Amino acid sequence: MPEAEGTHTELKPLVGTDEATIDNRGRILLGKKKRERLGDSFAMTIGEVGCICAYPEASWRDRIAEINSYPPNNQGRQKYSRFLLGDSDDELSCDPQGRVVIPRKLQEIGKLKEKVLLVGCGDRLEIWDPIEYDLYLADPDEYGKDRRISMNAAYQEMKN
Repeated sequence: MPEAEGTHTELKPLVGTDEATIDNRGRILLGKKKRERLGDSFAMTIGEVGCICAYPEASWRDRIAEINSYPPNNQGRQKYSRFLLGDSDDELSCDPQGRVVIPRKLQEIGKLKEKVLLVGCGDRLEIWDPIEYDLYLADPDEYGKDRRISMNAAYQEMKN
């Protein structure tokens, strides 16, 4: 039976870890399962710890809706939206070969070079430089701590 207009089914989680290579045009090839679960349109932003996160459109809209549910003059909302949206890009999609361009600014911020890891994290796909991912795994509580603390403080300020 078709879905009612304006509703979406439960998203299948993004899972598993894959390796990929960034070509000279800044593109990575996503496996079929990850492409299908990201959907036809998705967004990329900097995650809490500094990796790049790709969100399916529905998840991205939910995050934006949460931010927009607070008054525009809410200082926490302003700070948090800068963290989340300031360096993001949306309406991204894969080409017919399954490749997507990682925006140059996000490549730089995420310290992405030639090889990357694609880590499924349920509601998002994290894109990591392998060396940075190893550093994160060695000490997850310390890696990206300053950004995480600042972003969480802004989020809590938004909610209060």
